[in-house]
Amino acid sequence: MEKFSSWRDKGTGISPFMPQKLPTFQKNNSLLSVASKSPIFLIKLPFFIITYLIYTITGFAFILKFILTILFGFNRIDFGVDGIKKSQIDKLTSYKPKKGDLIVTNYITPLDGYFLFLLSGTFSSSSSSSSSSQIVILIPNESGDLYQYSPLGLFNHSFTYSNSNSSSSGKLVEDVSKLQNKIVFLFLEGTLSNNKSILPFIKLNSKYSFDDFNIKSLVVKLIPNYFTLPIPHVSKLQYFFELLTNLSQKSVRYKMYKFDEFDIAKIRNSFELNSLTSMSQDLNIDSKNKFIDYYFDHSIKKN
Repeated sequence: MEKFSSWRDKGTGISPFMPQKLPTFQKNNSLLSVASKSPIFLIKLPFFIITYLIYTITGFAFILKFILTILFGFNRIDFGVDGIKKSQIDKLTSYKPKKGDLIVTNYITPLDGYFLFLLSGTFSSSSSSSSSSQIVILIPNESGDLYQYSPLGLFNHSFTYSNSNSSSSGKLVEDVSKLQNKIVFLFLEGTLSNNKSILPFIKLNSKYSFDDFNIKSLVVKLIPNYFTLPIPHVSKLQYFFELLTNLSQKSVRYKMYKFDEFDIAKIRNSFELNSLTSMSQDLNIDSKNKFIDYYFDHSIKKN
């Protein structure tokens, strides 16, 4: 798409903000597809409502696993650690997220929060970012201030039109030292991409220090790619409909790395080692907001 060339990385040609259309909602056959898949949706919907309500109340990981693997169909969720063989189960388990970890990860789908909760396997409330939750999700805004989200809050935030102001849906975090007894996931890109690259990391406010955390990175790769949501080109209902009715093979793969300190260069390199190319600094949140404006209205100037 030549008209979107202004938002391609000059070195690689990758367009990190370009969405892939959901199969059900292709323009030429969307009504027919929705009609043919509606019986599946109507059969699964009551099970989703019941199990999600139970999960919201109890926070049990096995309920969440049922939703993600059975109802949504992500039946392959792989976890690996740099330098450890898949056969070394005990060692792999010891590297899974635990309290005191600060884990930098990539932001690709509205479901990221739920997948991270499942990976951590701990009791946590999915609908609130209260102090009772053992897991914290942090996203910086363009100014480098961190905002806290629950999985449901993150899901809703992923469908917002602009990424320039996180304060509308997240809770401002003033002191990260108060989170040392939590599992902290940090989406340092500040916004979603299409899982073909790693966006520039946002420079955080100098008031934040992670010296007392165990520093890790978590590289996430998702298949199929059309479930990524670099921009909100579909509604929540359309996305949810696709999750319940799409019967294709789906998978999520994780690769964990551990570091002695919060070294941005080394953390970025862990993503590059897994075929997520670093994008140039001009493909930032401000550039993405301009892309969104132009994507929905080509009459707007590109620059």
